Amino acid sequence: MYLTLYQWRLKPGKEQKFIEAWTRVTSHLQNNTPQVSAKLLRTVQGQYLALIEWPSQKDWETQTTHNIDSLAQHELMSCVEELESLIPMECIKTLTPLS
Repeated sequence: MYLTLYQWRLKPGKEQKFIEAWTRVTSHLQNNTPQVSAKLLRTVQGQYLALIEWPSQKDWETQTTHNIDSLAQHELMSCVEELESLIPMECIKTLTPLS
């Protein structure tokens, strides 16, 4: 499993447009790689983060360079003041909830 964590600072008043564009971009990725799992988060300071779980690093590299909804990606980036970080990560261990 491979994960990416994105962190953005948005332009004021662009939050809803960003959420809609992020949803379109991510849904497009999931259509091409159904195993992709994604969460969009907001910190108490107002920063937006996305945690994306990929089957492999190769899937991440392939999907983010070849299978992007360009219009939705452009709309998403038009809402962004700054991409503060992109952190690629390898999952070492997963603990699942006890039943």
